[in-house]
Amino acid sequence: MSHLLADPTVAFVVGGSTDGRDRVRGAVPDAIETVAVANRDDLTERLSARNDVGCIVAVGVDEAGFADVVEAARAVSDHLPVVVSADDEAVAAAVAGRADCRYLPRSAADETLAAVVDDAVATFRERRRAAADSGILRTLLEQGQLTMFAKDEEGRYVRMADVPYTPDPEEFIGKTDPEVFDHGSGSDQAAYEDDLQVAETGEPIRRQVEHFETQGGDHWSEVTKLPWRDEDGRVIGVVGYALDVSERMQLKRRLEEQQRRFDEFASYVSHDLRTPLQISVGALEQAREGHEEAFDRIERANERIEEILGDLSALSKGDRSVDLSEEVLDVLDVGVSSTELAPLVEQVWSVHGTDDATLEVAVPEGTEVIAETESVRPLVENLLKNALDHAGPDVTVRVGTTDRGFYVEDDGPGIPAAEREQVLEAGYTTTEDGTGTGLAIVAETVDQQGWEVDIRESEIGDGPGARFEFTECPVVVPNPVEPVEPAELTGSVDVGDVSVAGSATPGASDGSWRVVGNGRDIWHDIDEFHFAYGELDGPVRIEGRLDELEAVHEYSKAGLMVRDTLADDAAFAFVGATGDHGTETMWRHETGAAAGSDQLEEPYDAYLWYRLDAVDGTVTLSWSTDGEDWQPIDQRRIDLSDPVVVGLAVCSHSADETSEAVFEDVSVTELVTLD
Repeated sequence: MSHLLADPTVAFVVGGSTDGRDRVRGAVPDAIETVAVANRDDLTERLSARNDVGCIVAVGVDEAGFADVVEAARAVSDHLPVVVSADDEAVAAAVAGRADCRYLPRSAADETLAAVVDDAVATFRERRRAAADSGILRTLLEQGQLTMFAKDEEGRYVRMADVPYTPDPEEFIGKTDPEVFDHGSGSDQAAYEDDLQVAETGEPIRRQVEHFETQGGDHWSEVTKLPWRDEDGRVIGVVGYALDVSERMQLKRRLEEQQRRFDEFASYVSHDLRTPLQISVGALEQAREGHEEAFDRIERANERIEEILGDLSALSKGDRSVDLSEEVLDVLDVGVSSTELAPLVEQVWSVHGTDDATLEVAVPEGTEVIAETESVRPLVENLLKNALDHAGPDVTVRVGTTDRGFYVEDDGPGIPAAEREQVLEAGYTTTEDGTGTGLAIVAETVDQQGWEVDIRESEIGDGPGARFEFTECPVVVPNPVEPVEPAELTGSVDVGDVSVAGSATPGASDGSWRVVGNGRDIWHDIDEFHFAYGELDGPVRIEGRLDELEAVHEYSKAGLMVRDTLADDAAFAFVGATGDHGTETMWRHETGAAAGSDQLEEPYDAYLWYRLDAVDGTVTLSWSTDGEDWQPIDQRRIDLSDPVVVGLAVCSHSADETSEAVFEDVSVTELVTLD
């Protein structure tokens, strides 16, 4: 806005006689330039050509003339002041009813006129600067997509920017961070305490990295908080901004993880190359001595070396067409690890259980915890040992599953409510010879895995008992089904407010699809993507191979989805691939809730096949290297009602560009559950 570069130091003098205008011009202070304007048309033309006018002085005008001057002034600014010098009571009344207008009788002294004009110009200058500052701030808050905020001295929001993935700004007003957010990790309370600290001490906090957890995973913000001062310099609150540095922190984590995997892989290559080389060298000596069977061993060793070199070549080129050996996938830690829960519990009990104690395993056969056995075993072992140590020799211990986790409970004396947080701390023990490390290991495992633990009274026995319940823990309970009827994808639609229309085209080969999609994201309260779909009553399965993904963003995505409806806030589950973050699972448990996601970050595109089973509101997500052997990677309860909508989803994660995906061997099947 060019007027911000011009100081408003000009007063236009309009109306009246030449002598009347000259008198006013002579009275105005020298710091204010005056320009005589003959009539309203001339005033309008001159106002539109200049940015430095700070006041209009109307001389000897009647009501109609005053109204014309005000109309011309308001066409330039709502606050451009009008000073009227006249002897007309009707004009005086009209001026009194207008904002930023002042009336002086023509008999007023020149000094009075000069003071009024000077004050009017000074006031306009400050109001114009304040309005510009306010407009700049309002634009940043509403359109800048930068997390900016202002809070009072008690840490309550008074202003909040409108940014994606956060509640509506109006929902923040009058609330503190713990009242707005519910990350469950203590980060909200810590941020609130920082607000109070800045407001109390007047000392800023700059570029502090804050970590918080949501259902979409770990996030980090770099936050700056400054003391907000009034005109007298008193601190009245906090103003600040936050930058999302999640990508930077996740990259740091990935680099550390890749370094670990590289070290393991280097060890693997060194070991596996050394072994066939040793065989070959040894067999070569035997061959020289005339043992012809040694040539067979040399040939097999060389073939093994060629296999290893082939794996290395595929890895270096990112060749998706080569099936890596299981040994390479294992050492690279590609995929997810799982632990069958019931056999692990029974094996641990066989070592630590007693003849008088009873174990009840209320776990469906084949139930898996999606975590490494090395992580789950110490947790189970310490909980069972804790029950045996504290609940008496004839204790009954039960292990079972919940909607999103599992539990271990006993019929012993229980744990008083006041001590339930303490028991998970390192060093806490109730016995003289105890080390206090057992349940601390449980807490450490929960923290490492990103689970949650709740200690409460048991549901077995007559006494209070102790129940350790683990939630936000991916547990997959088998749901035996049988395919009964194939189905088809019959529709194609853009879900949400996309900028570029998408498309879905079946290919020449059976079960192939080319899907093009736009959309900012599928996460939190945003659902924008293209969807090739079919509607049918559950249970239902969709599976297929993602052959190509033309990603325009690191979080561009393509995969399989089941939804309650086609509405952009419907409950859904998704499994598929991203541009740079490997496989992604996503979910919205119920209509209108915030959607969450997990990225598995596998370092190689080993799992090109995906499957989604929706059975009685439970959705199981699986992947495979070959479309035959399937490994579940997550299972969640999703609020679905018949008919469900199932199909192929593509989101570019860009407002302006589209991503294209090619799916092969896509099949949709109605299922029947088996008893």
